[in-house]
Amino acid sequence: MLKKCVNLKATTSLNEGLEFSDLIFLLVDTPTGVGEKSYDHSKLTRVLTQLDDKRIKDKHVVICCTVLPGFINTVGKYLLHNCTNVTLNYNPEFIAQGSIIKNFLNPDMVLIGEENSAAGDILESIYRTVCENTPKIQRMSPSSAEITKLAINCFITMKIAYSNLIGSIADRSEGANKYDVLEAVGSDSRIGTKCLKPGYGFGGPCFPRDNRALGNYAQSLGIQPLLPVATDESNKLHAQFMIEQHLAQNQPQYTFEDVAYKENCPVPIIEESQKLVVARALAKAGKKVLIRDRAMIIKEVEKEFGKLFQYEVTDTQKQ
Repeated sequence: MLKKCVNLKATTSLNEGLEFSDLIFLLVDTPTGVGEKSYDHSKLTRVLTQLDDKRIKDKHVVICCTVLPGFINTVGKYLLHNCTNVTLNYNPEFIAQGSIIKNFLNPDMVLIGEENSAAGDILESIYRTVCENTPKIQRMSPSSAEITKLAINCFITMKIAYSNLIGSIADRSEGANKYDVLEAVGSDSRIGTKCLKPGYGFGGPCFPRDNRALGNYAQSLGIQPLLPVATDESNKLHAQFMIEQHLAQNQPQYTFEDVAYKENCPVPIIEESQKLVVARALAKAGKKVLIRDRAMIIKEVEKEFGKLFQYEVTDTQKQ
């Protein structure tokens, strides 16, 4: 895409970027925070402060990274108080590591949290032009969009946790097959088959923290977050259930393959991988554990677990 592009110009000059465009997209990482501060907004607030120092005017500023609900109204708008005729909007992406370009060009839905209709119209026109498919465009206030971003991810985590609960029930029920059960459940159009398969629990850099973040935000409003908390606890209990299942087998060696945070992950991310949670518990119990995977994944596992496991690279012929 970069080779085919004829209009892109890159710069490290903030002044140059601001002078060039009336539409400013902010894409910085907002990593996992601590406690009620579910996200670390420090880089984002630093950029907003820099924009305010420049006293920009007549521009639409668009935050694309995940933030805790309430951020735009309580912090973001305040940090731009010296700017004139500047809107602050929220346009987070629904993308997965390893398929970012594909997901961006073919979204199920585009979420636009607009401060006013002028900003929303511009953003919608961009996506209508860029997307290869025809996604549903959901336009709403920035506050609504902040909640929507977390609500979608949290619903998916609940679906995964539910699937594993039903799978565990079927595993302990004579004559039951968890795959048949969940396939039938997913056939109901009100439920659907996506993310409704038994297996290891959810992990990665987004799902666990977004689920906890929604719970933290609900709690800050005086709402008891029973569903997010139950989902998180259920995910942890499922890992324990799988540990017990493996220990009951009493094998001389346990082998784990494809141990990134999701199956067939094309990037080396192992954050909150439930397979590694189970593997670690088995190794701590004195069992011999072998991790078989691609070199890039093995490298990340070695960084975190060292000699706890034995390792076997599966793609040596490609090195």
